[in-house]
Amino acid sequence: MSRPRLARRSVGGSIAALRRRLHRDQRGFSIVEELVSLAVLASAVGLVLAGIYLGSQGIRLRHGQVRAAVLAQSQLELIADTTYRADPTAVPYPTVEPVTGFSVSTEVEYWTAPDGPFTSTVRNDGLQRLTVSVADGAGEILSVEELKVNR
Repeated sequence: MSRPRLARRSVGGSIAALRRRLHRDQRGFSIVEELVSLAVLASAVGLVLAGIYLGSQGIRLRHGQVRAAVLAQSQLELIADTTYRADPTAVPYPTVEPVTGFSVSTEVEYWTAPDGPFTSTVRNDGLQRLTVSVADGAGEILSVEELKVNR
């Protein structure tokens, strides 16, 4: 019994047929096809540029937050290295060097002994809550609190 033969096309033959068919049609592309392809290309380029812009804005924002965290930490360390001051309104705690574009402020609240809340009235009960705030031109970026004890 003989098997039926399958017709085989060679890869080179199908490519040659495709070339002949494409070269036979000399009309080219219509203006509508050209405009659609330009619109798709412009949209793709626009999306890439928007992604780059948004990424750079995010990096700039994150850089500001990191800078604010470093300033707040430096201010808290500077205060921690200083002896306890019973009345920091009369003799304030030291402050970090000013950095262009940022402002650092320190607020002190006092513990009312024996079990009272923190108040802004100057007291010397041996415990202070320090709040360090860092801001830029747009507003406050970071606020950190720490306690200081008279030892």
